[in-house]
Parts: sequence; structure tokens; C-alpha cells
Amino acid sequence: MISIRYFAPAPQLRPYLSSYYWFESNLPAFADLMRAELPQIRLVTRGTARNTYATGVVRQGVGAQLQGPTSGPVQFVAAGPLHLFGVGLLPQGWATLIGEPADRLADDVVDLGDVVGRCAADVLGELALARDDAARVAAADRFFQCLLDSAHAAPLWFTRLTDAWLTESANPQLDALVAASGMSQRSVERLSRRIYGASPKLLARKYRALNAAVQIGNGEVSGWADLAAGAFYDQAHFIREFKQFTGLTPARFQAEAAPVTRITIARKKLMPDLPKLALYS
Repeated sequence: MISIRYFAPAPQLRPYLSSYYWFESNLPAFADLMRAELPQIRLVTRGTARNTYATGVVRQGVGAQLQGPTSGPVQFVAAGPLHLFGVGLLPQGWATLIGEPADRLADDVVDLGDVVGRCAADVLGELALARDDAARVAAADRFFQCLLDSAHAAPLWFTRLTDAWLTESANPQLDALVAASGMSQRSVERLSRRIYGASPKLLARKYRALNAAVQIGNGEVSGWADLAAGAFYDQAHFIREFKQFTGLTPARFQAEAAPVTRITIARKKLMPDLPKLALYS
């Protein structure tokens, strides 16, 4: 009754996108708790959805949607059947393909066509007519290639540096990012908010917690101490931070994580070549 399948974008698009996915639920209703994640493009070909953000913002989701990066869990509720094609936007992809200030759209969703124009309606129409996964992926590749052909200027050196900073340490330190950038802390903050939708300090906390969630979801750790060492002050700090970005305590996450969340985490085994940042959300 519920299925989700993942696909790799065309090679030239992979620096910008995480993985495509086609989701189907033929139930009369569907609900999931999404942990904090990368920006998303979701193209709903059947059904309607409602997003309730950690900030209290509530948005109805239909058609072609652009969701900014999220800083906390999102309650996703849909009236089914629900069919949608989606993709996560890596920071380099947001800066290059979208070009809007990410902090303006953080923890919110807008009509994709209002940002990228008519081609959003075109790809939605193609997906509605597609009868197999190959046709869906081809339509998405054409859409993103169109965006890439009109790319926005983007500081790719900064996204590469910041992505590495977020994923190469269990506890990223702001001083290390500022020193590596060669810029002032204020300049680093400004770029981080524009491209990642949050301050570097919040990003470090977010991806520290999401890294822990992936390790728990994949059964890579046996207890909280394995995760907390060097990254969290103590067990209480670990539980508090984990819940803020996933919506569940570590124990509840391990026992109750919703089916889509579990499948998403399993991409690490299904698609080992994905950028590490994409595996976190």
C-alpha cells in the first residue's frame, strides 16, 4: 500500500541534487514525521498534503512545491491516495538552481512555479502522464537541466568547504569553519544563512543530531554513549538535541521511526555514492 523508490539523477546533475524518489501511498490517509532535512522539491501528481513545521507554520501542499531547509521535525499529513516525485537539493544545488535566500524559505513551502517559472508546471504535467520510472526520471532530468542552463552564480568553494565541515566531524566547531574560509565570522554567517538557511551554529547542531539518527537507523551503534562521546555533554544533552531535530527521543526513534524515515535512512546502503550530507536527511 506504501512504496518509495530511489533513482540517481543524470551525472551532470549529481553535484546539485541528492536522489530522486517516487512515492506512492494508496491508503485513504498517510502521516509521517519528517526529521529536519535538506530543501526539497516535491511534485504531487495525486492527492493533497499538509505540512506542520516546528515553528508552528502550517501549509497545504498541492502540485509543484519548493520547501526550504528545515530546522526541526515536520508533521506531514496527506489525504490519499498520494503520489509524488521528489528530490533533495544539496546546498550547491540550492545556490545554483534556485538562487533565492535560503533563510527566507526556511521552515516553509511555496509554489515552485513562483520561483522558477513555467517549467514547474511543465514537469508536473509530464510526471502526471508518465507511466513508468524511466519516464519520470527523464522528465526530472530535463527539468533540472533547464534550471542548470540558467544557473545562478554561486560560491561553490563555500558549499564544498561547509559540506565537508558538517560531515567530517562528529561535532563541527565554528572557529574551524571561519579559519578555513579566510573570512570574518560575520561573512561566514551571512553566506551560511543565504545558502543553508541557518547560522553555522544551528547547522552544526542539526547535522550532529542527524548523523546520530542515521547511525541509529542503520544499526551502527549499540547505545547513546557511542554517539555522545566527543559530541554531546552528557546523555540528557544528547536526548534533548536529538529530539529537537528528529521529533523523537533516540529510544523512540529506534523503536517507532515512521516507515518513510526508515527507508530514507536505508539509502546509505542502497546508494553508497550519495554525498554524505544527502544521507543525513
